[in-house]
Amino acid sequence: MNRLAAALTVLAAPALAAEPLAIHYNERPPYHYTMGGMAQGEGIDKLLVALRAANIPYQLRSTPAKQQLILLKANLQPACMLAWVGLPGRERAGKLSEIVYDDRRLWCTQATPDDVMQRLNKALRK
Repeated sequence: MNRLAAALTVLAAPALAAEPLAIHYNERPPYHYTMGGMAQGEGIDKLLVALRAANIPYQLRSTPAKQQLILLKANLQPACMLAWVGLPGRERAGKLSEIVYDDRRLWCTQATPDDVMQRLNKALRK
């Protein structure tokens, strides 16, 4: 029975790894905004290049900044909030990425896997 459980765990691992990373952004034209139901803008474009280069499945969601803070604090699942400045102390509440645009970064939940952050940061540095 233990072998069966181990085998199922191994088989389920790729499915878990393929779960899209939720990327929350607030409406801030021209950097990130929703038009025609699609996320657009200079910041979105740069982020998408990095996510694709890092082979990270993602799902973009327009979310007000206050709601993003609630999600970050709850830390229930891997998720990143776009366009936060890396102020002192923020790394205690979540993981900060490399700069996406200007001095803005992704501020990700602690539940976001380290390997995802490493791949993303490597792609953002390019």
